[in-house]
Order: sequence, then structure tokens, then C-alpha cells
Amino acid sequence: MKSKIVYCLFFLMVQYSYAENDNQSWTKISFEKKLPYSLKLELSQGLRLKDQLSTFNLAFFEASLLYKSSNGLKISIPYRYTIFEDKIKHRLSLGASYQYTFKPISLKYRIKYYRLYENGESTEEDGSAFGDLIRNKFTVRYKTGKKIDPYISGELLHLYNTDNNSFDEYRVSFGIELDLPKKNSISLFYTFKKESIVDSNPNEVNIIGLSYISKI
Repeated sequence: MKSKIVYCLFFLMVQYSYAENDNQSWTKISFEKKLPYSLKLELSQGLRLKDQLSTFNLAFFEASLLYKSSNGLKISIPYRYTIFEDKIKHRLSLGASYQYTFKPISLKYRIKYYRLYENGESTEEDGSAFGDLIRNKFTVRYKTGKKIDPYISGELLHLYNTDNNSFDEYRVSFGIELDLPKKNSISLFYTFKKESIVDSNPNEVNIIGLSYISKI
């Protein structure tokens, strides 16, 4: 099982290197700390490369406060400070997720609202003005009972409170999460995303990602 999953990811990485669309890499390292009253603090730092992994796209620092109830509901309030080549953006978010497990399958739904700010004004990723963005993500995870769990997810991004409320982007991902000693974990994933899907010529991007989480 493990070898088949790793082979599939390796095959995608090879195909990815020859794709005609833009190829990007997303890497992130996170630290989690439990707090009283079912709260948790998460600090993350990430780096993303674009143009066939040859050009700096962005780097970010994110701080999140999370609350998890006993019935599987989780509330998060993240703030992200993002550095681009020629600008700095701030992102404020409010998210909620619910996870239901019937072994060996785990289902998770997450909804997140956020707004980007540049120089005190709301902007889109490319700097153009827009209202709010709502993200809906659904994840299916297969819990093997061992140290490696495969998962697949789909996400739809929806522009809201604008002159043209519409779906703006979708993402499809799958990957593996590997448990490490001392409750740490590492995740390797592939994501395909299509941006500006209502346009006649939407932008398509292939992403290979690596994420490391340390629980302190």
C-alpha cells in the first residue's frame, strides 16, 4: 500500500516537470502549542516558487488561534503576513471545520472567509480590488492504522460581495501524511488548481507541496 502511494506521487512529479502549465512548489513549516480551554496556537512559515520553480512567488508568516469542541467542530482565526516581490499583503480569516470519522475513513468539511489588505485597502491576489472570498473544502482521508495516511481533497473559492459574485478558482489535491516521532508529521501532496475559471482563458497551475508540523 505504501509503495503504491509513493509510486503514484513520484509519477505525478515526473509528469509535473514536463507540464505545459505553470509549475509551482509550496513548502511550509508549522509549530502547534496546546493552550488552556481547548485552545491551540499555530505558527506557520511558508515559501512558494513559480515559473517552473525558478522564480520567487511569495513568502508568508501566519499565526492562528484555534478552538476545538468535543463534537469535532473546530473554529480558527488566522492572520497571515505575506511578502511578494513588490508588495506586502495582510490576510484576515475566519474559518470553521467539522470532521466525522467512521474507521478507516475520515470526512472533513471546512469553510473559510477571508479578505486581503494592501495599504489598508482590500485587494485580490494579483492586486486588483475585490470584496470577500469564501473557500469551501472537502477532504477524505483513509486511516491505515499505521504511520502513513493517504488523502484527497477538493476546494472551491467563491468571490462574494463584489459586482460579479462568482466562483473564482478550484483546487484538487491528493497526498500522504506521515507520522513522525514525538507527535510530529510531514505531508507530501500534489495540487492542480484552475484560476479565474469564469474567464475564457483560465490559468492552470500544477503544485508539488511539502509541509512539516511540529507539536510542542
